[in-house]
Amino acid sequence: MWYNCTGGGSLKKILIVDDSKFWRLVLENLLSKNGYEVIISENAMQAIDMALKEYPDVIISDCNMPGISGLQLCLYVRSIPAFRNAGIVVLTGSDDVINAFWAEHSGANKFVSKLLPIDELERTILNFVQQDFYADKNLRTFSFNNIYDVLEQKMRMEILNREILSLIQFARDEYYVIKELRSFLANFSYFESCALLVLSPVEGRIYNFGFELQKSILKDILIKKLEKPLEQSNWSYTGNYGPNITVSEDTIYYTVEYQENEIGVIAFSNVSEVRNLVKVLTDAKDSISLLFNTLNTFREFKVASTIDGLTGLFNKKELLRFLEETHTLFKKSGRTYFVAMFDIDNFKKINDTYGHLVGDETLKIVARILKEAVSERGIAGRYGGEEFTIILTKTTKEETVEIIESILQKVRTTEFPHGRCTISSGVVSSEEYQSPTEVLKAADELLYIAKKSGKDRAAYMFLPNRSELKEFIQVEHQEQT
Repeated sequence: MWYNCTGGGSLKKILIVDDSKFWRLVLENLLSKNGYEVIISENAMQAIDMALKEYPDVIISDCNMPGISGLQLCLYVRSIPAFRNAGIVVLTGSDDVINAFWAEHSGANKFVSKLLPIDELERTILNFVQQDFYADKNLRTFSFNNIYDVLEQKMRMEILNREILSLIQFARDEYYVIKELRSFLANFSYFESCALLVLSPVEGRIYNFGFELQKSILKDILIKKLEKPLEQSNWSYTGNYGPNITVSEDTIYYTVEYQENEIGVIAFSNVSEVRNLVKVLTDAKDSISLLFNTLNTFREFKVASTIDGLTGLFNKKELLRFLEETHTLFKKSGRTYFVAMFDIDNFKKINDTYGHLVGDETLKIVARILKEAVSERGIAGRYGGEEFTIILTKTTKEETVEIIESILQKVRTTEFPHGRCTISSGVVSSEEYQSPTEVLKAADELLYIAKKSGKDRAAYMFLPNRSELKEFIQVEHQEQT
């Protein structure tokens, strides 16, 4: 005898839905004598009402019925959280024509033909119902009283999903999408602060709206909400951050998953309507997941085309693009930016003596030092080989000198795989040049001067000794000619 129980020792409950009295009796007799609790419905409308009262673990439904069909029944039932783990089998007759696409997406676990030999049909159904299917009664919080509640829920979900998915068209502007998503969620509950982590294999991005936390603290808090977070070397932060190191206890978190991969976290503090917000996040989870995944896809394409694969800095193409845009903008506004060219001293000797793996590691360490020094005051990139460039757009002359000297000192005191390493630099301001090419060329000439005058140093065009530097450049050019 077949017998099955769910947790807590209760009988597994099965709902039979069929407009044929004959098939209702056949199925009821089969399941009852094998130890299952059976409830009966003559049509899908009645079945939904019964399901909402009885919470069956398995539903066996005829496909072709008056009014709502078996496929529609599946769609409605699956939209109810309590039945996400329930078993649904649809019985088909000889006249039933089922589109393969809708069958796959209906939510049914299995389709079984009524034309099978009776012993095979019975064996198939019993094998199905004994599997680990169950209705999750703990999710009655999301309760429905009748089919009209279910239909309303379906409508709500469609509207939510449509609104969220409409943001995908703006995926190239990630900040705009994130800001709009935050505004959309605010329609369902007031929250004081909101932070969103979007995580891809190439970069982690944090958008902060109101949390008065330090960047590193907020990052650690969000990362800890993930079971298997991706390890990131590149991070970007958007928004205003504060001095705090702790988050309020009333903060709630929502993890975003796509195809079983954790790709994001959304955090809210001081939420007025927690239940409403959680319900919206639950109903729209697939759309939010797809939106985050699309943002990651665009970011990965962007990184692939603008980032140097070895160092993680911007590549030469992106450096030149940024330099041209910056030069045009700053000339119009009358502002000044600074460009520094760097070269690792004796890098060929490092490669020849210790090998290219050690050379690559040296490049990566120098790149990390440059990126940390520049921070949000400009960009750092790999110009080519062992040459690097930084473009500073938010510094004064004094601050620029301080940054460059700190970079040289940091490299001097850092332990590299082969031992000690130094770099040389040439630094210029944009104020005396009419084109970005002239700026870059001047920085490269100063780099040459720094190398010729002893290495492990920087040559600055805008410091008091710049006339001597210009004379040095002229002499060098004459000698080369």
